[in-house]
Amino acid sequence: MNSSTLLVWLLYASVALALFFLSTAFVLCGQPKHGTSPLLADFAGTSTLSAAPLTVSSRFVNGVCTLALYMSLLCLFTAPIDVYLLENALPHIPANIRALRVMYQVYFTTFVLYSSIGAPLAYHYAKQTEVAHLTLRFSAKDRLYAAAKRTACFLLGLSLLLVMFMVILLCGKPASSDIDWLRPLLKFSSDLETFLRLLVGICALTGMYLWLVVCSRGLASVPLVGLLMEDHSIDENMTMFEELLQENAMETQATKQTRETILQRYAVEQQMSGADQRRLSQLKTREKLLEERRGVLRLNVQKFATTGKLSCWKILIGVILMILSLLIVISMLITSIDKMTHSDFNRGFLVNAPAFLNPMDLVLVLASRVFPLDYMVFAVLFVYLLTVSLIVLKRHGLQFLCFRLGRLQPRLTSPATMTMLSLVLMQVAMLGLFALLTLAPQYSTFGHQMFADESGRVISCTLEEAVNAAATAAQSGGLPTHCRMTQLARFYNALAVELPMFGTAFFAGQFLFAAAFVPWITHAYCMAKKLDDPVDLKHQRLLSDH
Repeated sequence: MNSSTLLVWLLYASVALALFFLSTAFVLCGQPKHGTSPLLADFAGTSTLSAAPLTVSSRFVNGVCTLALYMSLLCLFTAPIDVYLLENALPHIPANIRALRVMYQVYFTTFVLYSSIGAPLAYHYAKQTEVAHLTLRFSAKDRLYAAAKRTACFLLGLSLLLVMFMVILLCGKPASSDIDWLRPLLKFSSDLETFLRLLVGICALTGMYLWLVVCSRGLASVPLVGLLMEDHSIDENMTMFEELLQENAMETQATKQTRETILQRYAVEQQMSGADQRRLSQLKTREKLLEERRGVLRLNVQKFATTGKLSCWKILIGVILMILSLLIVISMLITSIDKMTHSDFNRGFLVNAPAFLNPMDLVLVLASRVFPLDYMVFAVLFVYLLTVSLIVLKRHGLQFLCFRLGRLQPRLTSPATMTMLSLVLMQVAMLGLFALLTLAPQYSTFGHQMFADESGRVISCTLEEAVNAAATAAQSGGLPTHCRMTQLARFYNALAVELPMFGTAFFAGQFLFAAAFVPWITHAYCMAKKLDDPVDLKHQRLLSDH
């Protein structure tokens, strides 16, 4: 292994370490500082009927969420390493290909397992923790067992739905109809890699809704609301936190009165009963939790109170972010139109080579000539996408039909909500990885690799030339000398070719992602626009008489 390849792997290791600390900090900052599961027995006696139970964090949920976020972010930031190693790592390409293939398989397997098993298990465990003072299941083993039963029921129901869907596809159409295009979906191969591609495709398609309503909405609303336009929801949030502070004060006062009542029983020196001693211990624990929550609420009130009016630096940042959002949307729209024009369903909407100039693809291809410049551009791009997604989850939460997910709130996010938020961010990260093939198709497939065609012209690599180079290399028993595809492109292209339905669904999802920018920015403008104060006719008449 030469020195440049070693330095690239060291850079990747440092990025992995930074992403681990970032994932851990995100999960821990969303949860209460104290009040972990071992305090459940003390917490049980402190709950009152007049107030909802306090948020109690869980080490198990924190660990699962941290691991899921870390693996998804690490998978996302593997793409530039994939591009560089296939371009510049001669003659060590075979070893790098094997390493990258194994890494992607591990990342995608984690994605599938967390989406289907890890997230439901952690969610049900968190719910069991929240109601432990009612179910009296204080043991982690009991709560985990109850969560496992509910997760098993969920998996059974999901499996039945999939089987019913397959039966409908097989038997629901007339025998004379052409369903050849559906057969790959209904054919389970013994090839584990093909089966993994199928599972990843299903999980990614289920997350397409999140990609549209979270990330696409963030690209439109974040630069506009609070930067280019004043965010009038600040007053509403401040009022909400002030009301929570008042509720906290009432609970604190009730707890103190209960403690004083117990102490008054022993005004004259006498032995305190064991029940009263336990009750005082529980009240002390509750006062500590209420004090911690009060500090968090006060910090939020101060944050909204100190938020000023529009200033020049906010407008400048808003303009920069809006330009970046437009670059992303325009690039995805150009590639989608290219696929619509030069491909079709039978080819999974894959194109031989980009026919239209894509600004984001051009920037990344040029930057890849000077590594790690492309890594820096890539990091800025996807950190922005993840940040706007977080802001949307913090401002609006997530709603699907009649189900509403709680908002992300520092130090006030319940473990169950954190589990679902981690799943949302994991889906956004993985869909962002596959969206790179639409956002920057040439970069994500070949980087800046070039080849000389029959006329001697040096042009960018194409899928057709990559197939020819691979066939020539197979005949000679060697490796392709040019136009080597990245492992990410190989994975997605194989999925799109084997299952054209998935290729079509991904194409439609990315096109809707770009097309949804206009409705989302219109919605953000209407919501951020200050409404006129209602006119009091009686008050106006009195003023006119004056």
